[in-house]
Amino acid sequence: MESFVPSQKIGKIKKIYQLYEEAMNDTRVVCRQGCSDCCTCNVIVTSLEVRFLLQSLDSKGLADLKQRLEENFPRKRYIPKMTTNQFAAFCMSGQDIPEEENNPDWGKCPLLEADCCTLYPARPFGCRSMMSQVYCRETGFAQVPPLTLTITNIFLQYIEHLDHQGFSGNLSDMLVLYLKNPENFEKNQDCIENMKMKVLLVPPEHRSSVGPLLKQMAALT
Repeated sequence: MESFVPSQKIGKIKKIYQLYEEAMNDTRVVCRQGCSDCCTCNVIVTSLEVRFLLQSLDSKGLADLKQRLEENFPRKRYIPKMTTNQFAAFCMSGQDIPEEENNPDWGKCPLLEADCCTLYPARPFGCRSMMSQVYCRETGFAQVPPLTLTITNIFLQYIEHLDHQGFSGNLSDMLVLYLKNPENFEKNQDCIENMKMKVLLVPPEHRSSVGPLLKQMAALT
């Protein structure tokens, strides 16, 4: 069973999202609301983010979300085998990384309507960090600066660290689990336990650049 989550911890998620947007201010990306080429059914989210997302909805919003998931739940989707912090720990220990199956052709996110996210203001970090300097629809791929990838990984690690007593999983699975029993939000066989951050995935060439950001992140978490 997931431990009790204080409301102030849930509130920190919004501050982390805001800090990420500030960190990305100088990154020239073409992504905008309504651009949904990267909005697949393969987004991974933490239990803390799900609480933040669903507590932002009123009763009608919750009912609409439940109906949307019932009608559009993806039959095939990315099921993670490890979290970001687990991946970092594996890298440092020299262990082999488990192979994971992830294909964007499995389908669009079930929360889209006319290429727009129905939960855009409270969307999880996995959606916020999807960005590109070129139009994916034209090129067939995203183009992301290496430093941006490093910063994104830092945020992923801190978000998981903040929710280290919780768990992570596919967005669709996690939403269904919460809606089923919000008072007893428990993981199923497709979810994995989060862990504390043991080491940051920061390459040597980026350490000086992310130093000030790390201080801001530490103050939030």
